[in-house]
Amino acid sequence: MLKKEKVAADRHLEWINRFTSIETGIYIDGELIQFQETMLFNNELGVSLPSTFREMTKDEAKKKYFSEQRPEIIRSNEDGSINFCFNMIDKSIKEDQMEGVIHEFYRVLKRFQPMSVCLDTGSELEDEAPSAWMEFISNALNENIYNVLTIYPAGDRLLMIMFNCPFEKRIPWSNCLSLVRKSVVLYGDKANVEIG
Repeated sequence: MLKKEKVAADRHLEWINRFTSIETGIYIDGELIQFQETMLFNNELGVSLPSTFREMTKDEAKKKYFSEQRPEIIRSNEDGSINFCFNMIDKSIKEDQMEGVIHEFYRVLKRFQPMSVCLDTGSELEDEAPSAWMEFISNALNENIYNVLTIYPAGDRLLMIMFNCPFEKRIPWSNCLSLVRKSVVLYGDKANVEIG
């Protein structure tokens, strides 16, 4: 009986290892998540997101994000616990300013959410499309929320992508998040710019 169980477990692991990209889908918490390109900001931004994620309504967004400065676009799983948020801000930044901007975002965050804790910050300034990011923990209704904010220069604007999920789900979602961030493509006046 043990040999049959091991064979079944090996087959299951082999099956899961086949699904490790946005093209094939990714297993997260035992569920195969499929992706599709989603166009945002009047087709100026394309990004691969889980195909089952839906746009959060304004009323739902008001309940989840109490501040009036809530994200412009929120794509969420069924119960609203895992979210990809998008903002496009009229602010031009240079590559050498990106790390400073991320640190300033964290200073502002600490003013409004003093209990938040920064886990790490970083940047990919050598990439074709440079970015800077920070990961932090915030609190919401007696639970810890894992957040990753990534910023990209987008011509004369600043693209902000925020991911959040319950803290205990951060590890299974981290690989997925990395792939989603690399799938971002800007379209429009500045010609196609692939980010990531």
